[in-house]
Amino acid sequence: MTRTILVSIALIAFTDVALQLDNALAISSVASTVPSSYRLPVLAGGVLLAALCLFAFTLIGSQLIERIAWLKPVAGLALFVIGGKLVYDYFRP
Repeated sequence: MTRTILVSIALIAFTDVALQLDNALAISSVASTVPSSYRLPVLAGGVLLAALCLFAFTLIGSQLIERIAWLKPVAGLALFVIGGKLVYDYFRP
């Protein structure tokens, strides 16, 4: 059981890192437009804000899904529709 939990945590952490790549691109593109003396604070602030938002929205979303029973199938359906649209857009000529 402990191994299963550790594998699940590792997979969630890997997914979070992969999803943070788009945040890194957005933050770096914004930081590239500011003067060089302000770049490090802008990068650090952007990363911190992105991490705080990810934590807060994950916490809020998990609490909502836990408390509102019908929300879990709706969220699953939304993920399925988004995934289907991504596949459709990828293979569309």
